[in-house]
Amino acid sequence: MTTTPSEPTAPLSEAERSWRRQVVDETRASTALEGGSSTDAMRELQEQWVDGRITADELVAGARRLHPTSAPR
Repeated sequence: MTTTPSEPTAPLSEAERSWRRQVVDETRASTALEGGSSTDAMRELQEQWVDGRITADELVAGARRLHPTSAPR
């Protein structure tokens, strides 16, 4: 996922929301091209980020909670 240019401290501008929508749509398309799909819970997290209800850090933390890995970090 691309880094976000700004995190919400006030309501998102339409340009920011549009950019976030594009990032999520491209991420989902890439996942589908690889034969995967997002869980409903992950899609909900993505929508919360698009709407500015959570930050990018919260999105990543939520994804890690939903899909833990045993790989070392």
